[in-house]
Amino acid sequence: MRMMGGVDTVMPDKIVKRVVNGVLVKAGLKPVNDDMEFIKKTEEIALECGYRPIELCWMAWLIQPEEK
Repeated sequence: MRMMGGVDTVMPDKIVKRVVNGVLVKAGLKPVNDDMEFIKKTEEIALECGYRPIELCWMAWLIQPEEK
């Protein structure tokens, strides 16, 4: 529903959190567990990297399928 509504943000589901928090830890930063803080941090990361937040969300799903 979020994507079909055209909102360019990140959904803080377990897959996206696992991938993004894994990247944060590898970069020497603390993982973010609070959903709202996670969304803000992930949006900052996406914009700094030149991606839209929704693209970062999709990338997380593509590299880490749910069964892992």
